[in-house]
Amino acid sequence: MFIAFASKNQLGLNSELGDNIFKSEYITVVELEDGKLKKVTNVENLFFNQVVEPVAFAELIKTTKAEFLVVTKVENAAIMNELIKQHVAVKEGSSGRIATLLENFQKF
Repeated sequence: MFIAFASKNQLGLNSELGDNIFKSEYITVVELEDGKLKKVTNVENLFFNQVVEPVAFAELIKTTKAEFLVVTKVENAAIMNELIKQHVAVKEGSSGRIATLLENFQKF
């Protein structure tokens, strides 16, 4: 399972979850296998402090193989719709350190 976290910086699991896509400098991609951490990768968010183009952002997330995007809030419905079209589930309303948030996914 691949999970993408909107990340305030490049600290990987030690980074805080970004408030939204526009304010997240990186996307931290976590690969889990059988509930165990396999790999962590940081991807530069091309939309940091930029206008977020929904189709292009959804394609960026899809290139990470992510099945989930975790972010405090998605800016608008168009972004959410494009992610859904790419079969990426969005989990909003979270906050805190990515390592702590990851624990919820490892229970599956």
